[in-house]
Amino acid sequence: MLGRPRKRENRHLPDHLFFDASANVYRFTLITGKRKSLGSDRALAIAIAREYNNRMRPDTTPSLDSLIRESGGENGEAKPFSVYAEKLLDRAIVDEKPSSDTVAVWKNDIVRVKDFFSDIYACDIQLEHVNAFIAKYHETSSANVQNRKVSFLKKLFSYAVDESLMIDNPAEKKKMRRVDKKTRRRLSLNDYRKIHDSAPLWLKTAMDLALQTSHARLEVSRIKYSIKKPAQGVCGCVWLDSPENDLYGTLYIHRQKVQHKEASHVAIPIGPALKAIIESSRDNVASPYVVHRIPLKRSNPMSQEVGHPTQVAPDYISRSFSKLRDQVGVASALPEDQRPTFHEIRALSAFLFNQQGIDPQARMAHSDAKSTRVYTENHIEWVCVPHGEIDFYHILSVLN
Repeated sequence: MLGRPRKRENRHLPDHLFFDASANVYRFTLITGKRKSLGSDRALAIAIAREYNNRMRPDTTPSLDSLIRESGGENGEAKPFSVYAEKLLDRAIVDEKPSSDTVAVWKNDIVRVKDFFSDIYACDIQLEHVNAFIAKYHETSSANVQNRKVSFLKKLFSYAVDESLMIDNPAEKKKMRRVDKKTRRRLSLNDYRKIHDSAPLWLKTAMDLALQTSHARLEVSRIKYSIKKPAQGVCGCVWLDSPENDLYGTLYIHRQKVQHKEASHVAIPIGPALKAIIESSRDNVASPYVVHRIPLKRSNPMSQEVGHPTQVAPDYISRSFSKLRDQVGVASALPEDQRPTFHEIRALSAFLFNQQGIDPQARMAHSDAKSTRVYTENHIEWVCVPHGEIDFYHILSVLN
């Protein structure tokens, strides 16, 4: 409902100020509804009324700040943060060159950011908004996950500060949650064999490759049957024309997690065990990838993590392993977050290589390992590890 029109004598006065002719004074209505006399000096009464309205009624009182704000701010800071979120993320991806796994996570996170900050101006974001964001989307998540999401906001806001959309970074004020020491149980050799015995061929292959190479799901999912030559960002086999000293070629792995370090380029000799894994993976599916399968639902969009319809996404490897782990009863008495995951094969591999007296450090793409470094024709330095294979019979005799 509209208020009554102001009297002619009050029309040019600030809101809530009027002239009381009977007493010859100016009266002003406070936000409490109480009326106060501001005396008979017109200029003074107007000045006091305007200042009061500016401070106590900022939403309804025009001011230079409010007009600038209504125009979107001097640098666009008075527009919803969601307007800039995608652009800031794109800049972070270009500047920091994260792995494809990280990019996929960031792209999921940015959807939530755009939704949450759809009506919150960039210049208005405070610590309370960071807390509300975590509470809305990650309230039941682990301390690790919550800390990662705060770090993502911190990263995004740092670019906003750099572009003068924010004065400071409110996520930097957020106290990170304490992360307890990792309690996930290691995967034993018996656990491995129990899961392996029930796994489909493609998952058996992924597990065996992880065990023999000491690499994780991402690298395993990207190994190709054959590549012409080693290259940046490629995992695959270069085969010899004929075997030499029981070696058939070299498996080149570029590990994404440490992609900017020399140790990330690992060259692993292909001996009988690796060759047998690769050969046994072949079936009637035409695929360039050693770990492959035909998707059950072809109507589903192809994952951003894969480059071919038959390539198995890293997340799917992890989920399938964990699902089968629970089906066969491995560590079923433990809470889910303590049960061994596919990544634990990497630790099991290191343990088994150590049992055989083989240093697993270089093979795992860890820095400062004692290994041979060679340059390929494309000037990428590769860490060539000595030939070594996990001999189950030897391991069982040692363990027993």
